[in-house]
Amino acid sequence: MTEPIELTILYTNDFHAQDKPVKATWIEGEPMMGGAAYMASYINKVRAGEPNVLVLDAGDIITGPAISFLTSGEAPVDLFNAIGIDASCIGNHEFDHGVPNARKLVAQAQFPFLSGSIFYKGTNILFAKPYEILEKGGLKIGVIGIHGKKAGYETIQVDLVRDLDFREQESLLQEYVNLLRPHVDLVIVLAHEGVPAEQSTTDREVHVEEDFEEDVRMCSHVKGIDLMITGHAHKSIAKPYVVKETGTLLCSTRGLGTFVGYLKLRVDKSQRRIVSYEGHLEPIYSDRIEPDPAVEARVQYWDDRLKQLIDQKIGYAEEALTRNYFGESVLGNIITDAIRLYTEADVAFTNPGGLRADVDQGDITVGHIISVVPFNNNVLVMEMTGRELREVLEQSAGMNAGVLEQSGVTMVVDPSAEPGSLVSEALIGGLPLDENRIYKVASDDFTCKGGDGFTAFAAAARVRDTSMIMRDLVIEHIRKLGTIRPQLEDRIVVVPPLAATT
Repeated sequence: MTEPIELTILYTNDFHAQDKPVKATWIEGEPMMGGAAYMASYINKVRAGEPNVLVLDAGDIITGPAISFLTSGEAPVDLFNAIGIDASCIGNHEFDHGVPNARKLVAQAQFPFLSGSIFYKGTNILFAKPYEILEKGGLKIGVIGIHGKKAGYETIQVDLVRDLDFREQESLLQEYVNLLRPHVDLVIVLAHEGVPAEQSTTDREVHVEEDFEEDVRMCSHVKGIDLMITGHAHKSIAKPYVVKETGTLLCSTRGLGTFVGYLKLRVDKSQRRIVSYEGHLEPIYSDRIEPDPAVEARVQYWDDRLKQLIDQKIGYAEEALTRNYFGESVLGNIITDAIRLYTEADVAFTNPGGLRADVDQGDITVGHIISVVPFNNNVLVMEMTGRELREVLEQSAGMNAGVLEQSGVTMVVDPSAEPGSLVSEALIGGLPLDENRIYKVASDDFTCKGGDGFTAFAAAARVRDTSMIMRDLVIEHIRKLGTIRPQLEDRIVVVPPLAATT
């Protein structure tokens, strides 16, 4: 029997252009974590100390801080080139600037940018390469990229990807595995699928079978996958999870560059299988690591190019402006107030998944708001009956994609009630919702067109596009306010189920 070959896999997912460290608000003490140069420093330390190292990523390299928006994703891809990623799959946010721009990003990448389930509509032509065979330490490793159909159709602005077809990924993945398996020693899948990330200041406990349900199901059905690294959920799998039906290892990090996954495999080349493994998530504490100088120079380059616009002061926050995926939030109130006041609507909404960052206490800059709302979503105005509006509130109260941020409406939600009766009370402008009245409703076009599964807006009539980008509207709103004194106003009151009596 030949001696097993050791292969080290370092992995990331959902980097979201986090060129600089972020405040880890979900960890006691709120340490600073991540940043491209600090990630690179850890990666290069492992490369220097171990012979066979692959660095893989599971998508959503772009969209986050202003450097991504202002360069249409060019800057974060440049940083990944500098880090020396070996392969990545395409994530939904790679399409945030449209299909032609996504093609440019794939061409810019000095690494294989893979996806085997995205096709040009009406054809069998793939948008990108489906797989790549990499060689390391005498091993041949087949790396496949895959994108979830649900993630494609629910988390991308529909108008941006009209030319693409996101196909059911399971059967396609099995085809690629069957094709590669006879020619490689390992099969690794880079996947971007499942339930989208909860955009919130705090965090909650991870349950792999629930939070990665689609990934677990995929790995249990598709035979021949040794390792799946997955993204989209922004949740940590602390140690590799073994899918019992197939033995496939499933891995993921929390994203934003705050952790780099470390996985040491020992591979029997003669039998083409993993004989043992060990893995963990390495926290990237930026106060304990020296930044990699080459990558830090690239960060500084982009910072210098964009600094004048990013650093424009527009207001002051007396306290931190934070998010809450499952309830009312300070940031959500500010943004929906801006929409409602601008449109003179009765009610305004936006999806909680669209709020991508907090704002610390202190000066508020243009760069802060670009990071909070990094999407080019226009504001729409529409008419809805009170009955239709109640359906929107009910869908929101279901919390399948968080609770809609809202202005002009207050509601009481009972999660223990039957679907259809989750909202026990709703007031519009302080008055009970009238199901026969016509209300003027405003929201961003992503949410209005069914983004994140909020399909109840489809019933609206007389829909008008204001041609105003929501982010620009928010910037002007904060400029007018000057000083922000954040407060919660019981717009969304969640009544917990009554505790059982003894």
